[in-house]
Amino acid sequence: MTLQSALATVGVAKQTARGTAITTATYGHGLTDGGVMEVEVDQEMEDHTSGVRASVAINRNSVVPGIDFTTRAHPRSVGMWLLGALGGVVTSGTGPYTHTFSLASALPYLTTFGTFGGQFSRVQDVKLDSLGFSWTGNEPLEVSVSGTGTVATVLGAAYTTTTDEAAATYMRPCGGTFTVDVDGAGGTAATAKILGGEVTISNNVEAILVSGTITPDDVFEGRQEVECSLDVNPDDLLLWRTIFAGTAAGTTAGQTVVYGTFSCQFTDGTNTLTLAGTRVAFTCDFPDADPSGGNVTLTLAGMAVSDGTTSPVTAALVNSAVSY
Repeated sequence: MTLQSALATVGVAKQTARGTAITTATYGHGLTDGGVMEVEVDQEMEDHTSGVRASVAINRNSVVPGIDFTTRAHPRSVGMWLLGALGGVVTSGTGPYTHTFSLASALPYLTTFGTFGGQFSRVQDVKLDSLGFSWTGNEPLEVSVSGTGTVATVLGAAYTTTTDEAAATYMRPCGGTFTVDVDGAGGTAATAKILGGEVTISNNVEAILVSGTITPDDVFEGRQEVECSLDVNPDDLLLWRTIFAGTAAGTTAGQTVVYGTFSCQFTDGTNTLTLAGTRVAFTCDFPDADPSGGNVTLTLAGMAVSDGTTSPVTAALVNSAVSY
């Protein structure tokens, strides 16, 4: 009997410290693409001469495990991935609870789990290299997860999952609220109609390889970078003009960057997820003419940064989870 690729799930739990793998997944869910575990093996041909016109050995230099997949934004498990990508969370309320995720100086270590074709696996000490959100129209919100860990293990038996969301509902744009303001001045820009977009959090995680062991000794995060791309259906060219000139009434190229905001809310019944940036530098290409006519779409490409104290991006998640 051949392997069935649809029989795949992932799990995740937060570790208390590096080197201490968790044995039970706090959350589990399915995938829309990708693998439950990624293993990057660095092998290269040995470079020294011999008695034949060919290499006589292959050197294995490193084995770096991790995760790389896409899934839906399930109402509770998405919070663990947000914690892994941002590091900080403040929880309020008595049920439903509001969890506000923001930039922290260090990311937590995660243990991830995988089920595929009857085989069970685990990767420990995972830090998220990137977490991306994308959507089109009112199609379900898609979440891309990528991370690097230290030790991959093929488990001898199935792991246990505390909260399994493989068959749970998920966040969608329908019923949400979407705003963008390219210069922080409000007005018509904040009411722009968003057709779809992407928000990506990158942490530039690096595997630290030391002599004496084939797998990473540790993984470490670098500078966080947040990018967004929002497709907007405009009524006029004021969005482009504001980005170009610095003000909606400007007539020549502005000499300094103007910072704007965005807020995108997704819903699943009473559960909501709001992604927001409050200091975002946008760029935008002037739209092309089209002899066949039709609707104009402006793509606002933004980079979110901090003012030295605030998080470049925040994520407010309202759900039934008590804490993360």
